[in-house]
Amino acid sequence: MQIMANQLSRFLKISLIVIFTGVSLPVGFLSCAPTATVIQPPGKNLFRSEEYVVYQLPKAETPADLAAKFLGDKKKSWVIEEANPGALFSSGDSVVIPLKERNKGGLSAEGFQTIPILTYHRFAGNCNSPLCMPIRTFELQMKYLKENGYDVITPKELIAFLEYRQGLPKKSVLITMDDGYRSAYNIAYPILKKYGFTATLFIYTNFVGVSSMAITWDQLKEMKADGFTIGSHTMFHSDLTKPKDGETELEFMARIKEELYGSKKIIDQKLGQDTCVLAYPFGYYDQRSIKVAMEAGYKMAVSVKRGGNPFFANPLSLRRDQILERDMEIFISRLKTFNHMLLK
Repeated sequence: MQIMANQLSRFLKISLIVIFTGVSLPVGFLSCAPTATVIQPPGKNLFRSEEYVVYQLPKAETPADLAAKFLGDKKKSWVIEEANPGALFSSGDSVVIPLKERNKGGLSAEGFQTIPILTYHRFAGNCNSPLCMPIRTFELQMKYLKENGYDVITPKELIAFLEYRQGLPKKSVLITMDDGYRSAYNIAYPILKKYGFTATLFIYTNFVGVSSMAITWDQLKEMKADGFTIGSHTMFHSDLTKPKDGETELEFMARIKEELYGSKKIIDQKLGQDTCVLAYPFGYYDQRSIKVAMEAGYKMAVSVKRGGNPFFANPLSLRRDQILERDMEIFISRLKTFNHMLLK
């Protein structure tokens, strides 16, 4: 009870400062959340403004429950969690409910947020290629993400962050898998579901369903229905940055357009969607391929250049880390979610 009283006292003192001095709350106190129509749940509002609510729980509730009631989206539970570090959300507790976006770009006086994108290709019990990830190692990696509070986001959420329309959890990461190997369905899919994660599959359409190693359209439909994102890896997985031997400039440009427009059209038709995310074959891109990708309707495209992505990154040339090693320390080093830089 003493802890609750101290928390309440702190909240009310801050509230009075805001009311009587007009001082804005510091960045970071109010976590990111979209403006939404607030539903009045049962309970007691100890303080309320257009910015936030200090709310006393009538019973034990989860952050997801509160996000659904106040923000209209249970997936925004991270907003509640980050605004109330260490809270138990027990009956009688007082919690802060941010009602508006305050820091869409993840900026602070100490630096800025970056979003790591992890890249896998295929999975197996025993691997003899760096592009193959052993089942046990992948399981350990996903377990690490879950136990250490990482939020696996979708490309749609990342695009909104890059367009400065919404914030993301502080420890956000995007998981991607290239090419369209069936092991993404047989092996990675069940493991990801076990930990409550989704991923983005970048497929090249000429590979889908061609052999027992390739994923099928029905399997892709199932994964999509489970919240996974299906993006383009072109039609034939050819280099978009240089002509083939004997290829004229006109033929080269025609091939780039076929790869980007054609794959999008096929995926759109097969899965009933508007495909807007792309992985460049081999991670290679240039200004010409970026221009055609934009004209074809892609809103986000990724390379395999190592590093994270701040909100001001070019959405059509994002960085990704290929997860090739089986060492957990190296994996953890790829999870940098904040770039320290004094911005005062």
